[in-house]
Amino acid sequence: MEDKHLQLALKIISSSNSVKVSFNTPVTDNYSNTHKILIHESNANLINQLMDNGFSLSMNKKGLSVNHYGIFKTQ
Repeated sequence: MEDKHLQLALKIISSSNSVKVSFNTPVTDNYSNTHKILIHESNANLINQLMDNGFSLSMNKKGLSVNHYGIFKTQ
């Protein structure tokens, strides 16, 4: 994920209430492959805002992983 996408995701997440999130969480037991943003608790509005801004969300056993896949949109 590019820095501009990461910054947009952080802006969206930080403006939302009642969110638990972690950063650079290892996919396995080492830091060679990490989830940049991993959401543990969220509300539906946050999910919609992330998807509307071109982010893909994928559920795994540690939480909801956030990645960017679409065209970059500014707010």
